[in-house]
Amino acid sequence: MKQKMSIVVYTTLFVWVFCTISTASKAGQQVYTFDVCGAPNSYEPGWVPNGDPMVNGKMTLIIDSAKGLLTLKPSQELLDSTRYVSLHAHLYDLQHRYDNSDLGQSTICWAYYNHSGRGGHCAKDDYDCQTLTGVENWPWTKYGYSVDWYRNYLRTVARENAEGWWFMYHSAGGHFAADRNGHLIEWDGSPFMESSFLGENKIRPDCNARLGRTLANRDFGLGDKCNRMLHGVIADDYFLDANGIAWLDENGNLTESAIAHGYDLETEYLFYNYRDNGQSDRWGGPDGGAGGFIAGDTEGRCAQWPPKDYGLPHAHEVDQ
Repeated sequence: MKQKMSIVVYTTLFVWVFCTISTASKAGQQVYTFDVCGAPNSYEPGWVPNGDPMVNGKMTLIIDSAKGLLTLKPSQELLDSTRYVSLHAHLYDLQHRYDNSDLGQSTICWAYYNHSGRGGHCAKDDYDCQTLTGVENWPWTKYGYSVDWYRNYLRTVARENAEGWWFMYHSAGGHFAADRNGHLIEWDGSPFMESSFLGENKIRPDCNARLGRTLANRDFGLGDKCNRMLHGVIADDYFLDANGIAWLDENGNLTESAIAHGYDLETEYLFYNYRDNGQSDRWGGPDGGAGGFIAGDTEGRCAQWPPKDYGLPHAHEVDQ
């Protein structure tokens, strides 16, 4: 916490020194407020291709360009629209200057170690804090993992006025994929189905964002060895599909529409997690829950998000 102090200034010299320091401090800060949502972007092959349709809000990101420190201030709207716990977050570089960033890998990440055991104030099991609400003047010395490297890269972001830098966070949960007709897609385990970035990313660890899931499986940690804190943690509700359709009722029984479509409780269907660890547990891959360009979004991705027909009953066009 920042302490408030009353300062009595006795001399003109002291006033001049105080104001000079204050101005220099402000001049070293860059403040960006931008849209964050689950909508995909058109910069091929594109980050967040299958993000959370419910997430939409503002993020304020502050960089101390002199010290290379990062602070996040998410809007309450953003926090309220994130329906699952946030696990980790990253900055991505559109210029692809770091290892495998041309395949969608992240460059700067701050979760997992951002807790009281390493000099922070977040509890070790409070991942929302470590990811979004507790990121303040990061990284600090006690963080202990590539501190100088991260600070230098944050200075790079500042020098470039954040142009081409993408913020993304990853959360638990996800949704079933749907084709252009709104139908579920059976999981076949093919390389293209497993890989992101339009099939170009061949890095597929044991914590891939894309997997096969049965309709009744509510285990957050299914098929994920990177986020062991999720293993055996069961979601309150059955997962929806990409269009917000529930194919099971609250008791786990197939709906009439699901039965009419030939769906069952044994088949695995393609499922997109709202998290992607990329090539290891400390990275971020191209899939994720929500994101946005720090310097602003000229596409207006978040203006119509969620899509206007999200959550409406599934229906086929009637033959004329």
